Amino acid sequence: MDRFDWIEFGDGAKSGKERAPAPRTRPTDGPSFYRAAREMRQAGHFKAAADCFRKTVSFDDHHYWAWVALIDTLVRARHIEEADTVSQEAIGNYRQVRPLYAARALVLAVQGKLDEAWPMSDVSVEGGDRSWYSRCVRGELFLRHDVEERRKAVALFEEAMDLSQRDWEAPFIAGLALLDAKLPALAAGFFAEAAHCNPRAPICWLCLGDAFNELRLYDQALFYYQRVTELEPTHEVARERQRKATPALYGLMKVFQRVSLKERWQKEYEDLM
Repeated sequence: MDRFDWIEFGDGAKSGKERAPAPRTRPTDGPSFYRAAREMRQAGHFKAAADCFRKTVSFDDHHYWAWVALIDTLVRARHIEEADTVSQEAIGNYRQVRPLYAARALVLAVQGKLDEAWPMSDVSVEGGDRSWYSRCVRGELFLRHDVEERRKAVALFEEAMDLSQRDWEAPFIAGLALLDAKLPALAAGFFAEAAHCNPRAPICWLCLGDAFNELRLYDQALFYYQRVTELEPTHEVARERQRKATPALYGLMKVFQRVSLKERWQKEYEDLM
């Protein structure tokens, strides 16, 4: 199925049946902090998520995926110096855990050290390793090396989605990498896939809105920002995005009808591929 088949059209968000669940009880141990961290991450509250991932590894320092998620979350929150420190510590402690090499590669890549990042990525995928996260990071490295490598990157992202058994984070991370590479038409497809896999994750709808905002399709961006505030009414980032997108509705893009808009970004997507 074409990724754009997941993209919704409309004038407003869906009603309460998809409203976010009530908060869980206060976490008290490693597993509950890990659940809380994932809930914060899917809401887009990366600082709170990082705090909970730190707590998780303080209870269980062999929780390798908590280490990976902590490093990735710090990178997405632009706390690169801390991500650098944590990734070095993790690799120093657990040299046999391949996904940690992918997390380290990501940190080096965002620091502009691609020559150092590639060997780390090589380790993360060698020996038949089946980590979806390692594929996502390798795809991001290709984009950071040269945006013309997008076909290789997309192939890796799609492999990651298959390996993750349709977990929402694989297409979400792919979308982030494509959006950072200034490829919003491709990013929108992956964010739509992530939102389809986890419609209760506000961050998927927020980033889908950001992708359409980059395409200057402001009415559709506003639609997705409204989805975020239906799931989490106090989501300040989404509320701010709505305030900025609303005036743009009265600009040049207002002359287009939704069908023609859909055709426009579908064509841009196909041209990129």
